Amino acid sequence: MNVTGGLVSVGAMRRFLIFAIVPALLAFPASALAIVNVEQAIIGPSEDGFHNRAEVAVDGSSGNTVKTTARAELLSQWQHGRHAEFLWGQYAYGKSSGVVDTNRYFVHLRHRTMVGERWGVEVFGQIGRDPFARMSLRTLLGGGVRWTLMEKANKAAVYFGLGAFHEHEKLSPKAGTTDALDSRLWRGNSYLVLKGQLNDHVRLYNTTYYQPAFRDMADYRILEQFSVAVGLAENLDLKLSLDVVHDSKPPQGVRKTDVRYSTGLAVDF
Repeated sequence: MNVTGGLVSVGAMRRFLIFAIVPALLAFPASALAIVNVEQAIIGPSEDGFHNRAEVAVDGSSGNTVKTTARAELLSQWQHGRHAEFLWGQYAYGKSSGVVDTNRYFVHLRHRTMVGERWGVEVFGQIGRDPFARMSLRTLLGGGVRWTLMEKANKAAVYFGLGAFHEHEKLSPKAGTTDALDSRLWRGNSYLVLKGQLNDHVRLYNTTYYQPAFRDMADYRILEQFSVAVGLAENLDLKLSLDVVHDSKPPQGVRKTDVRYSTGLAVDF
């Protein structure tokens, strides 16, 4: 299908995404950990049963800079009628010139119940750490509602979520900083998920989160995640990801914006 009136055709856009964006992502090394979405393995409504995906990425360099980074991820979904349970976890570890500079993880558990044809409720909990961002421990518990704005099996889907969570963070001490090492607060949580099948081999996913603190709306986090899954064989994908995380009020000594690139393999089972 072409869009007339001087706009770029869908076919041209597909070729741009495949031949421009994908090679650009491949040019960057595998990297870090971010919030991920177990639904990336499926486009459209899920069939009953278990759906699992394992991902692994390893990157290294030698010479003037000696660096290795490895990331492992497991995503699992159990769909049973109008109910679904999700469990996913990720761990990343890396060294640069023999010094550890990456060592972080998170585990996330979520339950969702579809109340109507287009909307449902969900509750979730998460635990994680990232010592190189001064996060010795982060736990959260929350919930919300989710709307299905569009859903076509193996074609495209759009979802919107709105809710809140309670966050508990423990920071590691650092010389010259004065921020509190233990904090608890409530944050709003909204997200938009876009999923599409470009052709028989290429799938696109984009998720955007916005998480403001209720007590101070100037304290917010934005998380943007874009990924491309390229089918290599049955149940085996090459996955390319770009994550941008912005914290308007991060711990002292930590940058506000973190950009992470990842290239790896994913297998469904």
